Amino acid sequence: MIHIKKNKIKVMVWLLTILLFFILYRTNNELFSISFLKEFTGNYKIIAVSIYILVLSVLGLFFIPSTPFVLAGIVLFPPIEVYIYSLIGILTSSTIVYYFAKFLNLDETFERKYPKKITKLKKALSKVEFPIIFGWSLLPMAPTDLIIYISSILKISFKKCLLGVILGEGILNIIYIFSLQKFLAF
Repeated sequence: MIHIKKNKIKVMVWLLTILLFFILYRTNNELFSISFLKEFTGNYKIIAVSIYILVLSVLGLFFIPSTPFVLAGIVLFPPIEVYIYSLIGILTSSTIVYYFAKFLNLDETFERKYPKKITKLKKALSKVEFPIIFGWSLLPMAPTDLIIYISSILKISFKKCLLGVILGEGILNIIYIFSLQKFLAF
C-alpha cells in the first residue's frame, strides 16, 4: 500500500513539473527563446552554468536522456565548456542513480516493465562488467541510467561503473558536440 502511494506521489510530482513548465512556456515563452537564453547566459554565466549542470544532474532520476540538453548547450556555451559541464552533470546524475536506485524503487519498476531485458543484462554483466558498461554508455540510443541501475543492483564497483560511463559518454559527447559545432559553423 505504501509503495502504491509513493509511486502516485512520484507520478504527481512529475506531471506537476511538466505542467509548470508548460504553463511557464505558454505565459512567458520569451524565456525559452534562444536570444533570451544567450543573453541570460552572457549576463549571468555562473547561474546559467549552475542551472545547466543541475538539470543534467537530475535527468537520471526521471530517465530522461541528456543528449538533447547537451546539444542545446552548444547554443549557449563554447564547445569545450559544454563538454566539461556535460560530463560533470553526467557524473553527478550517474552517482545519484547508482546510490539511490534502491531508495527510488527502480529495481521493482524496471523488473516489472522489462523483466526479460533485466534478466539478460544481469547475466551478461555478471560475466564482463567494464566492457559492457563502457559499450552501453557509448551507444547513443541505450539509456545509460539503466546500466548504472543494473550495476548498482549487482553491486558492481562504483568506480568501475563510473569509469565505464565517463569514458563511453565522454567519447559520445565529443562526437556530438564537436560534430554539431562544425555543422552549425558550416
